[in-house]
Amino acid sequence: SGSGQIATATSAAYEDVVTISYVTGRSVGIGAYISRLSQRIIQHQDAPIILTGAAALNKVLGRQVYSSNAQIGGPKVMHFNGVTHQVVADDAAGCAAVLRLLSFVPERRG
Repeated sequence: SGSGQIATATSAAYEDVVTISYVTGRSVGIGAYISRLSQRIIQHQDAPIILTGAAALNKVLGRQVYSSNAQIGGPKVMHFNGVTHQVVADDAAGCAAVLRLLSFVPERRG
């Protein structure tokens, strides 16, 4: 499938090229996993990164434990735990953060 191919390519590229993920909206399941395969993650302040949503977890637990996806994978969780390397307020700041990271990449290897 497409997402499996993206995960394979991202994982394979990790040692050869710079891999950066900018999470601009809710990223669930394989999308969250693929983001985590990158060397650097930039997360929009309103974009949770979660494997499973709050509603599904509450259903499995049989009670209301989580009130939002932000509680599970919001920037306060992901940045604090070191999953996300930078949190941005808007897409302009997100793009600027990506460009800043790319500015550290040399033109050639070696």
